Amino acid sequence: MAAIEVGRLCVKLAGRDAGKECVIVDTLDKSFVLIDGNTRRKKANVAHLELLPQKADIKKGASHEEVVKALQELGITVEAKAPPKARKEAATEKKEAKTEGKPKKTKTEK
Repeated sequence: MAAIEVGRLCVKLAGRDAGKECVIVDTLDKSFVLIDGNTRRKKANVAHLELLPQKADIKKGASHEEVVKALQELGITVEAKAPPKARKEAATEKKEAKTEGKPKKTKTEK
C-alpha cells in the first residue's frame, strides 16, 4: 500500500469531487490531509482517498500553481478554474442581464 505523504497522487472516492485526481499537499493528522488538484483545495479524510503509486515532487504546503505544474509533469491534465473574483463578476453580469429591461417594483406593488 502507498504511504500517506506529501506529493502522493490520489483519486477522491467520496463527495462531489469523487473520481477526480488530487495530490496530498499536507498531512494534518493520521486521518486527515490537505488535497489539491482537479478537486477543490480542502481537508479530506484519508478513508475517502485511493492512494496511487505515483508521487509528485512538491513541498509541504505547495501553492495551487505548483500542484498544477507537478500534475502536468505526471501527465495529468488539470481543469482550469476561474479565480473567485472572476466567478463573482460573471454572476453579477448574468444577474444584471437577466433584470435588464424589466421595470423595477416598488414596495406597494407586489
